Formats: sequence, structure tokens, C-alpha cells
Amino acid sequence: MITLKVNDTQKEFSRTLSLEDLVNELKVKTNGIAIAVNSNVVKKEEWTSRILQNNDNILIIKSTQGG
Repeated sequence: MITLKVNDTQKEFSRTLSLEDLVNELKVKTNGIAIAVNSNVVKKEEWTSRILQNNDNILIIKSTQGG
């Protein structure tokens, strides 16, 4: 069991996840998003290799259009 804090909400998962696994598990659309793990932005190319650890703090930021 792994516990992650995603956008200030505690979530539990039954297995260790990569960042890409987390995005898929949460059904987040990947266009126009940025993700930080423990306050460090992770490049999209690194999502598959970035393995999340228990108690990691993940922030998913979605860009919006406006004027």
C-alpha cells in the first residue's frame, strides 16, 4: 500500500506507481498539464521512469486559456 498526497488530497494505492501510472489511474488528460513531485517539476519525458514513493506530494497543474 502506498499513500500519496495529490493536490492536497490523500490517496491510497495498492501498488507502487510511476508518475505516468498515476496520471492514467486518475484519468487526467495530459494536454496542458504540469506535474511537480515534492515541489520539483518533472518533465513529461520522465513520467514513465519517475517512481513515486510513499508520502510523496504531487501537484498537478492544468493550464487554462483566458484573456
